[in-house]
Amino acid sequence: MDFLALTSPSIYRILVRSGFLTSSFSKEEVLEKMLWILPKDLRERAEFDSKTYASSIRNLGVSVVSFFDPEYPPLLKEIYDPPPNLFCLGNISILNQKYTAVVGTRKISPITCVYSKAIPSFIRSLGCNGMVSGLALGVDAVAMDQALDQEMFVIGVMGTGPETEYPYANRDLYRRMKRSSNALILTECPPGFQVRKYAFPKRNRIITGIAPSLLIMEAPKKSGALSSASSAISQNREIYVFDHPYQFSNQGGKDLISEGANRVLFPENEGEDVRIFHTNEIIPDRFEEVPGMLALLGKQRLNGNWIELGNGFIRSIGHGN
Repeated sequence: MDFLALTSPSIYRILVRSGFLTSSFSKEEVLEKMLWILPKDLRERAEFDSKTYASSIRNLGVSVVSFFDPEYPPLLKEIYDPPPNLFCLGNISILNQKYTAVVGTRKISPITCVYSKAIPSFIRSLGCNGMVSGLALGVDAVAMDQALDQEMFVIGVMGTGPETEYPYANRDLYRRMKRSSNALILTECPPGFQVRKYAFPKRNRIITGIAPSLLIMEAPKKSGALSSASSAISQNREIYVFDHPYQFSNQGGKDLISEGANRVLFPENEGEDVRIFHTNEIIPDRFEEVPGMLALLGKQRLNGNWIELGNGFIRSIGHGN
């Protein structure tokens, strides 16, 4: 039986319960112990699966980093149920950099999107030089683009097999990751593993497991980001939460702050003379002043001083404040 076989879902469950992966000193020792406890039908299934995985890996050009390889992230080894194998696309040498995990809601507020530009600076302030996230829509995708823009190391963790780029709407981000020498896409799911809901919360333990700290940019009451927070808490990671009054869906983040997470207030301007406000703030009290307000709004938009962010939010720049 090959070490790849331990990735098979039925075998992996037995591996986790046994504790053999973290209590052994080599691949050979783990396999020897597993062979002792696996019934014949599971051994045969494992051998078949490992041959299938090996063939697919060759065809896909995927690299495999196993638990005992030097590239395997050291912090990830310390979690309760580390993956025996990581299927990787990209530069595996960046696995041993220092990362901050960044997650958040798929339905990102305009204000959160604006302040995502501050994420790389915040990560560096923690002594890290890269970010790891989940390749989801919303916060994940926006944050990863910002990190790539600033030439940081970026790891994207999938909840599918390495050949399945999900969600498809992030195809441009996948393409950009694959072109960058500073980026790596990885998954614990073997080739052929399709999209399954349970795999994404399970993936979150890898995102937080790689990094010593987690930044949550926005999280409603029910959110995958809170699943990541739960993983981070169980792994004894430091948790940071961005909180802003203009966010639409950050009640889950506020709850984490009330429970002891660190509240993050990014600098207002980030090197620019910038202000974010809502149109409700400039609506006059008297009806006869409305035409003047609309004229001002039109003029500032035309001059490029006021940029609409959506949902009534405006970003004012420079002398347009």
